[in-house]
Amino acid sequence: MRGADRVRVAATVTLAAGALLLAACRSAAPPAAPPTPAVNGEAMAEQARREACERDLLAARETLAAGDEAARAAEARTAELSARLAEKTAETQELTDHQAVLQRQLDEAIQEVVRAKAKLRSLESRADAASTMAEAEIALKALQGRRGGANRQELAKAEELLRMSSAEFERENYGGALFLATQAKGHLRAAEAAPAPRGAAQPDEVPFASPLAYVVHTDANVRAGPGSTFQVVGTLSKGATVTAFARKNRWLRIADDRGLTGWVFEDLLAER
Repeated sequence: MRGADRVRVAATVTLAAGALLLAACRSAAPPAAPPTPAVNGEAMAEQARREACERDLLAARETLAAGDEAARAAEARTAELSARLAEKTAETQELTDHQAVLQRQLDEAIQEVVRAKAKLRSLESRADAASTMAEAEIALKALQGRRGGANRQELAKAEELLRMSSAEFERENYGGALFLATQAKGHLRAAEAAPAPRGAAQPDEVPFASPLAYVVHTDANVRAGPGSTFQVVGTLSKGATVTAFARKNRWLRIADDRGLTGWVFEDLLAER
């Protein structure tokens, strides 16, 4: 039962009880004998009881009115929140549909470039295509085996583009093969920059809009939290590269290509 219904039911029960009480008070039989001091006292007591009953009934009516008002306010608020939810749902669906349209347009554009490159195959060298494909394949295998993990969606897209590149290379469309291999390398870079698995978020932690690359300019301890009192969970050597995902005070949440994650004091790092 909703809150508004509970308020209304409680007020209705109160009113019904007050009405029964008033009816019982008013149904008392009038005195049959001539008034005497004792009878007069009883009449005054009866009158007092009736007045108390009427006051209770009035209070019950006021409670019912207040309950109705609260129920109407709750229903109005529920309707408002439902409308907002429907609006947000519609906006989310619109964005999803728009993203799907953009992805289709991108795929079509890639195919168009590949067809254009096929007409200019003599301008592209087989060696450049083969070299770029080899670099992309090595990077793909390295990311697939990285313990820290990578963006699997970007990896899958890179793998698909590499298959397409190989097919164009077999057709001697070296320009198309080079283009597709270059696109695959771009997706591999995006996969490498994907956030690593995170620990529990710290209070007042500020996540970056996108991961940032840093280089370690002196040996550094990696700690479990943003402070020198937290446990050391690993070390970084001078010259190592890490990716930072968030900041708290002067500490950065980082991950390296080994899968090591934690917090490092920012003075020990330099932005690449």
